[in-house]
Amino acid sequence: MTPRLSEAEFELFSQLINEHVGISFSRTKKGALQRKLTSRLSHLGFESYSAYYQYLVHDKKGGLELRQLINTITVDQTSFFRHAKQFEHLANIILPQIAAHKQTIKKLRIWSAGCSRGQEAYSVAMVVNEVFEGDASWDIKILASDIDTDALKFAYKGLYPVHGVEQVPLEYLNKYFTEGTGGEEGFYLAGEELRNNLLFRRLNFMDPEFPFKSPVDIIFCRNVMIYFDPEVKRKLIDNFFRVLERDGFLCLGASESLIGVDNRFSLVGHAIYQKKG
Repeated sequence: MTPRLSEAEFELFSQLINEHVGISFSRTKKGALQRKLTSRLSHLGFESYSAYYQYLVHDKKGGLELRQLINTITVDQTSFFRHAKQFEHLANIILPQIAAHKQTIKKLRIWSAGCSRGQEAYSVAMVVNEVFEGDASWDIKILASDIDTDALKFAYKGLYPVHGVEQVPLEYLNKYFTEGTGGEEGFYLAGEELRNNLLFRRLNFMDPEFPFKSPVDIIFCRNVMIYFDPEVKRKLIDNFFRVLERDGFLCLGASESLIGVDNRFSLVGHAIYQKKG
């Protein structure tokens, strides 16, 4: 039977996780962290948290187990067209505004930061395709990133169970997905029309530099910063401000806000902020 996680062990693991990925575990989350750790102990055959901790910090496989632990502790709860008001704003205001302002350049860059299993990125891709109507003269790329490699593999495959696509409008479902057959019966597969503009990459918000060659027009980072402490949030917002295009947009989760936190952004919609020019 796995022992209870001591206060000292909780501190060690909390610091290790915070240092590497910025996620902060308050003491009220000690039980949740213990459950996550226990699953890894069971998988690897360790009998104590201290032995597992030593294995993590002296990992000779290039941090592979730390990456697996991160996959275990991250939250993958999301859905298609989550926070629908933002997608309405995207379709009716933001994208037409960008299209009008960039008629000469015709270049659109969107970042789904913390994309989880891909539902957000595919939702954005559907809206973009509808607004631009497949106009090949536009250079459009949507980067979907996450720290969780398991979630990214799922997202890249683009295969979702029937109950997982219930929030997709029927006309979009018929247009952009194909119904699985054989071993994929009961699933829907995202089509090439969506995949053509999507790039899936692992990205750690704690990395000092984000790998962008040009500014980003829109960033979706929803229900991610709630897991970070104030210092990590501040650094992340600084990085978002840096990589955003002038007058670019930052879409946060419904419970997240920059009001009173950062005056470099203006609230323009449903948890949607615009970088001040």
